Amino acid sequence: METVQRVGGGGEQVRGWQVRNGIDGSATVHGSAFQAGEMTFHQYAAPTAPVEWPVVIGRIPPKATAFQPREELRREIDAARGQYGTVVLSQVLAGGGGVGKSQLAAHYARKAVETGTDLVLWADAAEPTAVTDLYARAAIELQVPGANGEAEQDADRFLAWLATTEHSWLIVLDNTTEHTPEQLWPVTSRGGRGRVIATTRHRGAASTGSDRTLIDITTYSPAESISYLSERLERAKCTRFLDEHAAELAEELGHLPLALAYAAACMVNTRRNCGRYLELFRDRTRSLDTVLPARTGADGYRGPVTAALLLALDAAQQEEPVGLAGPVLQLAALLDPAGHPEELWGTKAVLDYLGAVRGSPVGAEEAREALALLHVYSLVDLTETTHREVTLHALTGRAALSIDPCPPQAGLAVADALLELWPPEDYTAMDLAATLRTNTDVLLGHRVPGLIQPSLGVHTLLFRCGSSLVEAGLYTAGNLYLSSLFTMCERLLGNDHLDTLNARNNLAHSYSEAGRVSEAMNLQEQLLTDLQRLLHADDPVLLTARNNVAATYWEVGRADEAIDLQEQVLADRRRVLGDDHPETLLARNNLAVSYSEVGRADEAIDLLEQVLADRRRILGNDHPNTLMTGNNLAVLYWEVGRRDQAIEMLRSVVVDLGRVLGPDHPETVLTGENLFIMLQDSQPDAAHDSSTRSPSSEADPGSAV
Repeated sequence: METVQRVGGGGEQVRGWQVRNGIDGSATVHGSAFQAGEMTFHQYAAPTAPVEWPVVIGRIPPKATAFQPREELRREIDAARGQYGTVVLSQVLAGGGGVGKSQLAAHYARKAVETGTDLVLWADAAEPTAVTDLYARAAIELQVPGANGEAEQDADRFLAWLATTEHSWLIVLDNTTEHTPEQLWPVTSRGGRGRVIATTRHRGAASTGSDRTLIDITTYSPAESISYLSERLERAKCTRFLDEHAAELAEELGHLPLALAYAAACMVNTRRNCGRYLELFRDRTRSLDTVLPARTGADGYRGPVTAALLLALDAAQQEEPVGLAGPVLQLAALLDPAGHPEELWGTKAVLDYLGAVRGSPVGAEEAREALALLHVYSLVDLTETTHREVTLHALTGRAALSIDPCPPQAGLAVADALLELWPPEDYTAMDLAATLRTNTDVLLGHRVPGLIQPSLGVHTLLFRCGSSLVEAGLYTAGNLYLSSLFTMCERLLGNDHLDTLNARNNLAHSYSEAGRVSEAMNLQEQLLTDLQRLLHADDPVLLTARNNVAATYWEVGRADEAIDLQEQVLADRRRVLGDDHPETLLARNNLAVSYSEVGRADEAIDLLEQVLADRRRILGNDHPNTLMTGNNLAVLYWEVGRRDQAIEMLRSVVVDLGRVLGPDHPETVLTGENLFIMLQDSQPDAAHDSSTRSPSSEADPGSAV
């Protein structure tokens, strides 16, 4: 993708755009906001309709079948929200997996919606970056002042808005951990109209500090267990299955809501009464003691739940499509419990893996039938949440993986499938990209063998996830992720492996985007030194590294050194790759931009006119790179006083970009902003300084994707 030029009017402040090259030659574009007079422009901003209150953001879990009111617990929760003025007292519902924490929180969320609370936001807090993404989305949807599409900044603006708004609100943070960042917890509310409810398995200091009150959520009482079984079986028209063994069965299940749900579903689907199910359950418990004794469960309940899971899974395995339920559940267990895209089950990687496991080809329809079967047995949930249609309880996932060790091929199949789903450009499907990032993070947490190995290098998914974090503006998370990836590459592949060098390049790119330019430059100079030692002087990878160092030199004001490097890169690329190679054209474009920065406008125009003619000939008139070269040339025409020619060219570029990329594409929006400023400054009474500022040098992309 091309770096493009902004044109400014009076008082305009422009920060340059950078595009950096990965060692494999791929590209990623980033930009920034700028001001012209009283107006602020953002590359992702778009007009929106007025906010219609009340607003619900996030997916509130549906009411469980035979939901138990748990009135005693609710009284304790309500009592905990006391007279704290503007302080947001967070009620933290703590307990082991499957005790019903999320269902209680969902009850309060649904009640808030029913009673007219202005904002109800439900966030899965297991992955902090997902909370940041949701807060940022809320800032955009609620039109919080200053929201501009930069995720971390917008999340901060949303939290500040919560503290001062007159609107009532409820924030639910589901599945918080001891690692949930403090800054994600709202802390104040004007007039005490805000409230936070969180769920967690963690009972330590992180869940009790900062005006948080911890409420222990335990299992059902014996009466609630019987009530649940009775209502659940009655709804399924299976009341006759509730026999004299019901209380004994509930006790054997430990009154755990999740285990009771599994058991009831299995009873309905296998047509067994409590007595017959209890007999099977007890046999299964004894056989599981050698693999997962109850005493080894950190929360004291894992054994019984795993036994119930095995019963349901065995039944599902016997139904059509026979033998697929187990492998499908195992793959799902490697993904984010909060949800993954249903379309993953139609990817070639997943279908090939399932076919290899079964020993015969598996089609997408069969894979989805297996999912539906798991849904029937309450092992997964199929929802209507876009890009997170398939969810499962985290305990179910862990139990599924403990039943049968997951082969390395399963993890690699999931990695390949996530990569298949990743959009070529994140801006075209930002919600999908966010979901894929969290699923990649969960997959990495399972320590899947083969994602990084000396013979094959780094799985492309890992590089793609890192670049996506940076593209989304999640610079802190991106730096942490890419730093960890670089460290793993050094340890597993060695310092001189090409993927280790590429990981260093990507980390440098992330540092640069986050404003840590000195650290970025140090990494890039080290990379260039290593590549000069390892590669031939004419290797295209080495030329790319020189180009990226030149781009960073521009950022730190070392213009003469940057131009010297760019002139060398252009000469070498012409000699090695030829005049018509895309990277040669890119180098010529970069040098033109640099010339314009130091006042050599005539030379810059000559170079860009040549680039435009060559790209029209090689790529075609409608290629985005061709069109953005037209934008850059129009800006230079404007700056040297050829204003009519600039406006005429830019009008054509705006129309063509809208047709080729769509009106909301960032490059279409940027070019439209340039045209808007030109038209404003060309008015007879315009009181603007029409001077413009050229962009920073265009660099080769920074991620091996």
